[in-house]
Amino acid sequence: MSVMEEFEGYAGRALRFLKENNVKVWDKIALTIDDAEIKGLLLPAPRGTDNVIFVKLTNGYNVAFLVDKIRKIKVLGTEKVSYKIPEKIVTQQIEHPNVVIVAAGGTIASRVEYATGAVKPAFSAYELANAIPEIFSIAHIKPIELFNIFSEDMRPAYWIEMARKVADEINGGADGIVITHGTDTMQYSASALAFMLEKLSVPVIFTGAQRSSDRPASDAAVNVIHATLFAANGSVAESLVCMHASLDDTSTLIHRGVRVRKMHSSRRDAFRTIGDKPIAIIRQGEIMYIKKQFMKRGTYDKSETYADAVFEEKTALIYVYPYMDPDIIEILIDKGYRGLIIAGTGLGHVPNRILPTIQRAIEEDIIVAMCTQCIWGPVKLDVYERGRVLKRMGVIPADGMLPEVAYVKLGWLLGHEFDKSTTIRLFTKNLKYEIVTSEPLDAFFHNV
Repeated sequence: MSVMEEFEGYAGRALRFLKENNVKVWDKIALTIDDAEIKGLLLPAPRGTDNVIFVKLTNGYNVAFLVDKIRKIKVLGTEKVSYKIPEKIVTQQIEHPNVVIVAAGGTIASRVEYATGAVKPAFSAYELANAIPEIFSIAHIKPIELFNIFSEDMRPAYWIEMARKVADEINGGADGIVITHGTDTMQYSASALAFMLEKLSVPVIFTGAQRSSDRPASDAAVNVIHATLFAANGSVAESLVCMHASLDDTSTLIHRGVRVRKMHSSRRDAFRTIGDKPIAIIRQGEIMYIKKQFMKRGTYDKSETYADAVFEEKTALIYVYPYMDPDIIEILIDKGYRGLIIAGTGLGHVPNRILPTIQRAIEEDIIVAMCTQCIWGPVKLDVYERGRVLKRMGVIPADGMLPEVAYVKLGWLLGHEFDKSTTIRLFTKNLKYEIVTSEPLDAFFHNV
């Protein structure tokens, strides 16, 4: 085990404390807090943990302890932990469509170590492919491990790397791309690749799991199988998301990457297309299209696909709340931010007390755009007086764009260093079906 693995995730005070006491990850330990002795197993920590240690107690619960509260710690032994699964030899069918599986971490690529109950990103792309052998009967699989991170650690620099890798693989002959990704930020990444991949010629499909790949009742296998099926045979050349359509394993939905959102923290059917209908449903191996309007596979040659991958990280997304402190926006202005997406209440409103700060942001050449935090329904700044005030100040209505999509789109546009008028013009233009001008009447009640 490397030094990094011995103290995985720990930094600062916590790392010094462990090193001083010669305690490593997976050590059985006894620690004293006040007058109580507590026994357990030292677990890996989220990256950058600097003031607590994570311990799995003998009763099975995971608990974080402040380092400064621990009077004494000693090692009782070490637990042997293995996340690897056997690699199977598979036979690839050359005549099948070529599908590249790009592993970007998340729960789908996590493994439960049953001796400890710990979950960590551990599957390589090859292990994941071998864990779901059904995909080899659908396509000629090329697995690539790009990232091995949790979803919450995704960042714009990774979107840029992901887009460039996907474009390279398409230029090299891939008939479809599947990206396994953590579900918590999947909608951000799917949006980013929708904007960053130009002249897309094949499907690019994000998929993930609400339960890790080797747990009972995991949704990983069906999601990956159906994503692979659509990558190999689907007609849509867009950035998409494939996740469960219901709580059972009978069907999945293909969502447009710029219109999808994770709507439940744990259900297997957590993802919903917002303000529109999904592109397709896959049931018992059959692809059934729900929408007819989409970018079609083969419109462009594979050699034409390219990554227009840039992003201005000085872009922010903030949610309005009652009596919001103007300092929140003031800090962003003082820090040199260039773009601000505000998720306002209702039709796009903010408290009166932050109006002067928004005015200052606009005067200092920051692009400020307004979404609604209602999720369904558009922004309308012409209905009520507060909206009209915002519009007169220069706040840009984001129409029916989802807040996170508007954030990604604005950051991507600002990364090009266009002049301000061009950036605003492109922001308000429907580039990748991200703007819905007329919601289907039943979209709010039913997803299909």
